[in-house]
Amino acid sequence: MSTTIIKNETPKWLWLLIIVFFILALVYALPNIYGESPSLQISSKDGSPVTFALVSQVTDTLNAGHIKVLSAAEDTNNLTLRFKNTDDQMAAEEILRPGLTNQMMAVNLTPNTPSWLRALGGAPMKLGLDLQGGMYILLDLDMQALLQTHMQDDATSIMNDLREANIHYSTINTVPGEGVVLGFSDLISLQNAQTLIQKNDPDLNLIPDTKTLSLVANLSGPALKVLQDNAVNQTLQVMRNRVNELGVAEASVAKDSNNRIVIEMPGVQDATQAQSIIGGTATLKAMLVNDTVNAAQVLASGNAPAGSSIYDDQNGNGVVLYNPVIITGNAISDASVGYDQQTGAPIVQISLTGPEVNYFSQVTGQNVGHPMAIVLVQSAFDQEELNGKIQTVTHVTQTVINVATIQSQLGSHFQITGIGNARAAQNLALSIRAGALPVPVQVAEEKQIGPSLGIQNIKMGALSVAVALGLILIFIAIYYRVFGLIAGLCLILNLIFIVAVMSLLPGATLTLPGIAGVVLNVGMAIDANVLIFERIREELRKGSTNMLAIHTGYERAFGTIIDANVTTFIVAVILFAIGTGAVKGFAVTLMIGIVTSVFCAVVVGRACINWIYGRHPKRKLSIGI
Repeated sequence: MSTTIIKNETPKWLWLLIIVFFILALVYALPNIYGESPSLQISSKDGSPVTFALVSQVTDTLNAGHIKVLSAAEDTNNLTLRFKNTDDQMAAEEILRPGLTNQMMAVNLTPNTPSWLRALGGAPMKLGLDLQGGMYILLDLDMQALLQTHMQDDATSIMNDLREANIHYSTINTVPGEGVVLGFSDLISLQNAQTLIQKNDPDLNLIPDTKTLSLVANLSGPALKVLQDNAVNQTLQVMRNRVNELGVAEASVAKDSNNRIVIEMPGVQDATQAQSIIGGTATLKAMLVNDTVNAAQVLASGNAPAGSSIYDDQNGNGVVLYNPVIITGNAISDASVGYDQQTGAPIVQISLTGPEVNYFSQVTGQNVGHPMAIVLVQSAFDQEELNGKIQTVTHVTQTVINVATIQSQLGSHFQITGIGNARAAQNLALSIRAGALPVPVQVAEEKQIGPSLGIQNIKMGALSVAVALGLILIFIAIYYRVFGLIAGLCLILNLIFIVAVMSLLPGATLTLPGIAGVVLNVGMAIDANVLIFERIREELRKGSTNMLAIHTGYERAFGTIIDANVTTFIVAVILFAIGTGAVKGFAVTLMIGIVTSVFCAVVVGRACINWIYGRHPKRKLSIGI
């Protein structure tokens, strides 16, 4: 009954599977040997297609500057120029930028993968900041501005509550460092206001002064902490959304302290581009137009009536809006591009969710027939000289992009018209989806990590893998002879598998700790072969035949190999789940390596041994001592 087992034949379907896996691994690992070239990516600010005139302008400028371009590739909206080295890249950027006033230019690295590999979906591994270079940005969150904004909201809420309760007050102001300060004309009004405010908003500390008939309201300690924590968490999410929406591969956004956030963007070499990614967020808010006043007179005087403010539209014309915001960007769950069925013009479709929707629906229902404005709130970073130093400051602009009459009560969906072209609608939808910053941010530190440092790290990492692999191959070949050579072949194939899987996985990034995971995996991968070979030698000492020893060795070692690797895999999963940055990079390569090493040792290694010895059962096993 043991005839089939003793022959140790590998089924043809299994050989076919191994060959298919090997070819696929080779194809998808191959793009990594071609490397990347420094490049410039040029596109129009308004999203218009690349024109022949633009290509000619760029070509003439580079020729005049005697800068050689390896290749130029253009698609609908981008012109990509590849250079031999970063010196040519930087020189090209310097001479091109003054003449490209209507274009955006990004400095990056472009893979040299051949077109036939790209057609098959082949691409090199994504590299982390420590290997590829890129931008490191440390953001400071302005908690004082956050508190001031919250106090202004509280002042509006208190004012509305007092009016509804018919409690008269003489003044209401927000004072930085103190809170909302209310003045009253009599003691009874002060006491009634204190009781009402305490009931409606228990998170406020109230400090009455009966001598001056004033009342100070400010946030309690626990409420302030919750406000700050929520602002940090929301800023983290907004930054992640923003970076992800704009396609910055494998960026890391993490909390550094109570009011600081660290952002790492591999491959981004242009500081201006990085700042636009971080600071170019946008959101919307809806406000009612004050149609009870003579807009021309108000704009001529420049003084808005009480409870209203003047906003500019896209043409620079003023619009008088009521101050209360009836829906904010916090309620926006999605923004997508569509087209008006009647005119065919691009529109942005907005979806709302959360507690603000009911208020929005109520207000729009009460104001059917009245105009409502959509205000686009954008924030952007600019470099300015302050106190003799160049510093990055945030500028916030608020522009009315749409005014329309409310035709009916609105719910969780509405649309924005009058945007312009389709690219502008796409950019607006993208910015809105990314979210609004709940608190102003400042760039506290900005570092550009050059690709040369990353290249050095890659060389040292590759050298460490090569040394580890070489030493193991020499030892295993001397100690286990032919079986050792087969184990070495499995190790090499295992590395090819790891590189291929890392190149294929969309969320995988190779970092310096990831290379450490590969080196560790090279050492661990040989363990499975050692277990198998020692079991085979043990069977040979017992007097088993060659074929029976091979079969028994693999069968009995299999359970131990699985147990050992499953426990290690679980640890790697935990590291990936709770770790960040470097820990995740290490865990990713470790998990991939565990799966591929078991496959190579148990399946590929056994198939090779069966091919060598299965056809010659009497041949002496070359398995060392």
